[in-house]
Amino acid sequence: MKTLRVELHCHTIYSHDGHIGFDALLKAARNRLDVICITDHDTVDGAREFKRRCAELNCDLQIMIGEERTLADGSHLIGLFLKEAISSVSFEEAVEEISEQGGICILPHPYRRKDGVLRGESRSLQGISAFELFNPKCSFEENQRAAELATCGLHAVGGSDAHYAGDLGECVNVVPFIDSPVASVERFLRTHVPYTVIGTPQGPSDQGRKYAPTYYRLKPYLQLPRPLIPVARVIYGVYRNNFSGRKPKRLETKYVYE
Repeated sequence: MKTLRVELHCHTIYSHDGHIGFDALLKAARNRLDVICITDHDTVDGAREFKRRCAELNCDLQIMIGEERTLADGSHLIGLFLKEAISSVSFEEAVEEISEQGGICILPHPYRRKDGVLRGESRSLQGISAFELFNPKCSFEENQRAAELATCGLHAVGGSDAHYAGDLGECVNVVPFIDSPVASVERFLRTHVPYTVIGTPQGPSDQGRKYAPTYYRLKPYLQLPRPLIPVARVIYGVYRNNFSGRKPKRLETKYVYE
């Protein structure tokens, strides 16, 4: 059976903290990904622009429009297959707004301490289709807690939460191809078809992927002059987009639905 490798969660330069440009996205996805759902923070502009440019170039890569909405309490909610940006900042209203657009609601990193929807309180999961079982930016403990949601009847999915091109494909959903890429992803998220979630290895002591780990290890001992910080960020972004992640990623099975 033909399958698609689907990235459900990534951020482009249209996110306030994203660093993936169009060319970097295409280069990183080549031979690794078939579908990328762009889920920029609080905007669909990047997803629309990248989708348009892919269509103009007649790319094999399929771009799908999503958004990772920041809610009033600082937590995050993903909407996929959106027609418009999400305006609501309350959880219940955002879920309703996504549903009214015919979209699909996903809980990203549901128990992440800083921005998981379920980190501090229980909520009704009515209207939610799926949750991230594995996100490489979360700790082992946070991902283990998320895995327990698989008993709630929601789809257990994975997302790389990529902010740099080198992070793309760190967690991939392998789904059966049915008619078209769009139809395949929709059927995967709305119905029950066999699929597999694969992601980077993670051990019990792993606290999740940290950006610029060398910088933060040296920070207590070596302070960069403030004017140089933007330059350092640009240099680091160029490295992560063009050199990091060149080798094939080692991925392991995180979840199988049969």
